[in-house]
Amino acid sequence: MRRASSILKKHRAGERVYLPNDSRDNQYILAEIPLTDSLIEKISGTIDETLAKPYQRFYQTLSHKIFGVVEKYDLSHVNFVANNRLVRVRYSGEQRVLHTEQQSYFFYCPQHNSTFKGYYDGAVRVRKIKVLFLATGEELRSNAGKFHNTVYQAVKEISTTLGLPENEIKLRDHQHLTFDVFAKEKGASNTLSHTFREIAERYESQNQNIDSNHTSITYAIASIPMARRLLKGTDIDYLSDSPFTELYQKIEQAFKNSCNSNKINQAALIANGVSPFVRYDESEVAEIRGELISIGINPNNSETRFCIHWDADKLVDTLRIVFIADKSDETHNNYGKFVNQTISAVKAFADEVNWKKESDDIMIRIHQHLMLQV
Repeated sequence: MRRASSILKKHRAGERVYLPNDSRDNQYILAEIPLTDSLIEKISGTIDETLAKPYQRFYQTLSHKIFGVVEKYDLSHVNFVANNRLVRVRYSGEQRVLHTEQQSYFFYCPQHNSTFKGYYDGAVRVRKIKVLFLATGEELRSNAGKFHNTVYQAVKEISTTLGLPENEIKLRDHQHLTFDVFAKEKGASNTLSHTFREIAERYESQNQNIDSNHTSITYAIASIPMARRLLKGTDIDYLSDSPFTELYQKIEQAFKNSCNSNKINQAALIANGVSPFVRYDESEVAEIRGELISIGINPNNSETRFCIHWDADKLVDTLRIVFIADKSDETHNNYGKFVNQTISAVKAFADEVNWKKESDDIMIRIHQHLMLQV
């Protein structure tokens, strides 16, 4: 019995992940409300399309109603977004919002930022309204279940207040943990341990019940700057129509080798200037749309799958490698082993391309998402 217990402890020790103690946590929840004719009629009545901004009053009235509900739940950092852009959230000591043609980036620090604000253009009817709830405080991960439940209750009341049908709102809970994979080589010595328990399981352990009718995904994205040393040792003919073919072939081979040696069987290499957007999709479609590449993943499918995108005529600023977890990567209800494999794969890639670990960062962001309907 003692021997069996020892083996189990040793096995589970391999599922524990040790990360630098300056790793950054983020949690945000998006409530997505379809913008229907019925909702417009309930909120503001008939829209006068002859006005320069016919939807201005509608957005103002709707956001006021939503913020009125949210305030009752003591949620301090909430944004009303109606601009047909993909919402991204990133850590920053300086609170700011940046927009590209297809994306809105919300930068904030959970420890000392808070705001209620709307982002919309009254001249445009959007496809859906997004209410962005940003987690605040010191211990985001240990309080994640409580935050989720508070937002869930607030969104239920929003649905009732707006007279929406049941399950009309999609609630998307996003959690990130970001770190430099080579922090130790730069002198960092203190670490934190994680097991990356599946979100619903973690919430249950925090005494927060989650609707069983939900979907969840886990994946990681490594961001690798196109450092000059990556170009060394490759033949680059700047007079050619495809000057970077040899460079990307070298990078692609390093990517494949690192995945194979670390038993990674689902991953994507993105080196064409677009930003990966990962979502739950049982058909697993990957599609480039402007500045985004949508990567659909089905965690119930464990078949080998690699996506590789690069343009031989374009030198990108950043390489991105997406590592995708499926159900076979979940052991004892956690993804610690998957995260350790991901870190090892990135280190193997770095070794093959002669990365300068002591000075240059490779950031890994671990994503855990949960989606349900309210």
